[in-house]
Amino acid sequence: MKTLELESVLPDGTRVLFRPIEPSDKQMLQEGLRQLSDESRYRRFFRHIDHLSEKQLRYLTEVDGHDHVAWVAVLPELPGVPGVGVGRYIRLANEPDVAEAAVTVVDSYHHQGLGRTLLWLLARSAIEHGVGSFRAWTLGENHPMMELLRSLGAQPGRWEGGALELTVPLPADLDDLDQSPAPLILKEVARGTLQVEAHPDHPAGARLISPSELWNRTT
Repeated sequence: MKTLELESVLPDGTRVLFRPIEPSDKQMLQEGLRQLSDESRYRRFFRHIDHLSEKQLRYLTEVDGHDHVAWVAVLPELPGVPGVGVGRYIRLANEPDVAEAAVTVVDSYHHQGLGRTLLWLLARSAIEHGVGSFRAWTLGENHPMMELLRSLGAQPGRWEGGALELTVPLPADLDDLDQSPAPLILKEVARGTLQVEAHPDHPAGARLISPSELWNRTT
């Protein structure tokens, strides 16, 4: 199957290209981390971090395109072709039909549709590769939002340390993706509406570095 790329235009007319991540994107990821505010870094990593190690960069960019998929949003007409967003999923080894999903957009490009598009691309890739649902850990204190997500099909799981495991089912057919509530649910997780939290033994949520597997491999 031909690799999908998607072009769009931001509200100010800037051209944006969405494409699969490449091994040559290491420096772009490093620079993208520098573009995040301290608050955004902490919200995504749940720790203070100012750089990615070489091992982390290899893991994040040298993906297999099946169990570990990542998309980037770049601005091809600007000097240096900067990256402004990244989304990825990693299939769980013990639940091969489930994957942890994460999306990050640099602060200066929030609220321009980048995160929504990255989530749609992630969901499309996941369906193509047999992933049936995405998973995240969230704080459960926002009861109205939790009820909304349940009504849209999100499946609450176990509670641990004040955090709720949330599984978001994906449609089985690509033709049903645009009618599925999954991208909406994931957008709320990614934007922090649910106050995504890291579980002590299983960090997960909306952030640049992949959840559990990354820290096991790189720390």
